[in-house]
Amino acid sequence: MDKKYKKQVEELSRIWHSMIMEPGYKSVESQFSRIHGLSTVEIGVLRIISEKEDVIIKDIVDILKIPKSTLTSVINRLEKRRLIERTISSRDKRSYKLVLTREGILAQKEHVEFEKKFYAKIMECLDTWEEREELLKLIKKIVNNLKRKGISQ
Repeated sequence: MDKKYKKQVEELSRIWHSMIMEPGYKSVESQFSRIHGLSTVEIGVLRIISEKEDVIIKDIVDILKIPKSTLTSVINRLEKRRLIERTISSRDKRSYKLVLTREGILAQKEHVEFEKKFYAKIMECLDTWEEREELLKLIKKIVNNLKRKGISQ
């Protein structure tokens, strides 16, 4: 990594962290008490459960690419907050199926609303439709390259 590239990486890190530490982010986040304090992984688990029918623990391990022990801790925290429940899977009687509780459904809906509000704030920072399209184009390029190359390379 040459000096100019290293400097760009450091600048991206500073910019990224300053964006999520902005008072606007915190003010949007504070409007959603059900998701307050949830980690990115915990929110990811709620999203997967909400989108996938009869999801079992192995499915989530495969999707999030995290160790089963880590997921078990996440599930325990989500159960403690009464956002999910474990039941026996009809697909595989040896596995637990994860389902959202009523509170979990509301938390997932809150998260979707939070994202809409926060992403709208980001888009409002750009002046034109063309700038917003350029941002989306570049983010898509990043995502596609991360998928193709893998983040660990």
